[in-house]
Amino acid sequence: MFYQKVLAQQPKDKNKIYSLHEPDVYVIAKGKDHKQYEYGNKVSIVSTKDTNIIVGVASHDKNIHDSKTLNVAISHANSNRNKPIKQAVCDRGYVGAKVVL
Repeated sequence: MFYQKVLAQQPKDKNKIYSLHEPDVYVIAKGKDHKQYEYGNKVSIVSTKDTNIIVGVASHDKNIHDSKTLNVAISHANSNRNKPIKQAVCDRGYVGAKVVL
């Protein structure tokens, strides 16, 4: 069944299978000339500002915008800390996320 689905899929189909050994892989558009697409899963990594110690990691099963992943990443990092995170420093991919509840 799985193999037949791979053989039957067309270029314009939704929910295509890109990897036989890892069926949850999806296409991530990079928007760069030298590398327009990547295949994989989106992961959020939270580290401390001064010492860069990793305090949280969250894997996302869907290709969602970075600003929508911040809440999950901060929640996971807070579960590993004594004091909750009050402020996050992010790259431009997180534009739009002002407050995390």
